[in-house]
Amino acid sequence: MLTFAKNVLGKGCTVLAENKDFLSEGKLPWRLLSELLELLPSEDADLVMGPRIGEDAAVIRLKDGFLVAHADPITTAATMIGWLAVHVSANDIAVRGVKPRWFIPVVMIPAKTSIETMKKIFMDMAKALRSIGGIVIGGHTEVSPDLSHPIISMTAIGYTRGRVIFTRDAEPGDKVIVIGPIGGEGAAVIATDFEKILINRGVEPSTIVNARRYIEEISVVNKALRIKDYVNAMHDPTEGGVLQALREIALASGNDIIADKRKFPIDDTVERIAGALGLDPLKLLSSGALIATAPQRYLGKIESILLDLGEKYSVVGEVVEGKGKLVLVDDEGETIIDNDIVDEIYMVWKNNLFQQQL
Repeated sequence: MLTFAKNVLGKGCTVLAENKDFLSEGKLPWRLLSELLELLPSEDADLVMGPRIGEDAAVIRLKDGFLVAHADPITTAATMIGWLAVHVSANDIAVRGVKPRWFIPVVMIPAKTSIETMKKIFMDMAKALRSIGGIVIGGHTEVSPDLSHPIISMTAIGYTRGRVIFTRDAEPGDKVIVIGPIGGEGAAVIATDFEKILINRGVEPSTIVNARRYIEEISVVNKALRIKDYVNAMHDPTEGGVLQALREIALASGNDIIADKRKFPIDDTVERIAGALGLDPLKLLSSGALIATAPQRYLGKIESILLDLGEKYSVVGEVVEGKGKLVLVDDEGETIIDNDIVDEIYMVWKNNLFQQQL
């Protein structure tokens, strides 16, 4: 007997499957996603980079340059989604070494959403766009059934006549640099949407206020464009956090990454927010952080730029020859991460904390 299975978070992923083959929260498994992509036409003489593991944006060859495009949904936040939608999609253009310029939002809202809420969503989008010099060139808005909160899918587009950076270009010998707040985006979303839950679990109001400020720091556009000439690869850790992002770099490049878990800098605020809900910051939404791999000879130049920008960073590991594995090292030895990571924030929604918050 065949059954239609729908993602419980309303991400719009409906599949035809056998009884037990239901999808869980998070990104689709790579094997399944690859099978689905094979059903779609994706061959074109001008398509330089199409859908591939770990690659942040499509690259299309034009007569005198390259068009870079990416689409990303915001599904696990209920507040400031307009701001998030712009920056999360823009980041995936920036890690290609390209300035994001044009945006196409698809805004889906639940029935009985207030006009005031809609205005807030669009005002937040406008603020984010102005902060990076982007404009809206089209889109779609609708009131959709069976939604518990608004969802935005944003397409971002950029153009360059210069070099385009690919995730697959991480090379053996590259140092792995993590820049910016790990888990900051997730902490901000939780602090904004689940304040009552956090307070009930003993989190101080000042910590919640501090966590919300990470929302203001989720753009990587400036730092990515400043260091682009000195890196082999860049990647934007979003869903699944920095560990999933590192795994995707390993898979895309076909090389292994060895990372020292003790060298990942976690802010105290993120630790407190995540700890209150039993979440792992390394597996938590991390827009605003940036992962780069770079040759040793350029490390000093990158560090100088980051210091000038006032960015926190840490060299957490190295790319080595291998078969696309992520190896974590800590006091207890080595752990191989060979499965995709479901973002910890799904645990918050899965445990119905949003309804408790209301």
